[in-house]
Amino acid sequence: MQFVYHADAGVKILKIQGDLYTHIYQSRRTKFEKNLYLRNLKDDKIYTYEHIFISRSKSELQLCQQSLNPVIPKRHIHLIWAIIDNKNIEKTLPYLNQIGVEKITFFYANRSQKNEKISPDRLNKILIHSCEQCGRSTLMELEILSNTKEALRLYPKSCIFDFEGKDIYASIPCFENGVFIGPEGGFDEVEKKLFKDHICYATQQVFTLKSECAALFLASIAP
Repeated sequence: MQFVYHADAGVKILKIQGDLYTHIYQSRRTKFEKNLYLRNLKDDKIYTYEHIFISRSKSELQLCQQSLNPVIPKRHIHLIWAIIDNKNIEKTLPYLNQIGVEKITFFYANRSQKNEKISPDRLNKILIHSCEQCGRSTLMELEILSNTKEALRLYPKSCIFDFEGKDIYASIPCFENGVFIGPEGGFDEVEKKLFKDHICYATQQVFTLKSECAALFLASIAP
């Protein structure tokens, strides 16, 4: 654990209670004499707090030091990812966060499971815990769009990752403008017609990647 997240980190006196109290003092067994390092994941600062008191249900901390200590992605990676099973998204998200993905735009492709509803609050909680573990000082940006056309309209300079296309290893593109990743089964013929003016890449391998594996693959090879 690199730090503890608190939205109000930076204030002079900070109160800890509820689930965060349980996490810090029961799960992590933090003692009174130990300082705590907190971030708010907004200003790239790390705040050092010392304890004023601890009771059975809450504690009070006092700010004693702050420093600018950005730990941010050095690559600009924007994944435009078709919505798949929530469980698979949630399982993959922490790894994408650690790799350094800046932004994920989720969208409902024609073959997406339309009954899957993305919860930004839940995904942000997952990202917060991932940041606490890996030390990242900024939250990944998340966006949810209703369909493929809307995603293409917003990101006209994006490229496509699909079963057919140029060998991505021959010239690995920059993913700052976004790269489309399809759902299980890939994009349908209607969507492929929408992509006719966009560069399409593939791995040129015999293996077929699952959607979440494709997201990890692209994030890992991004220049």
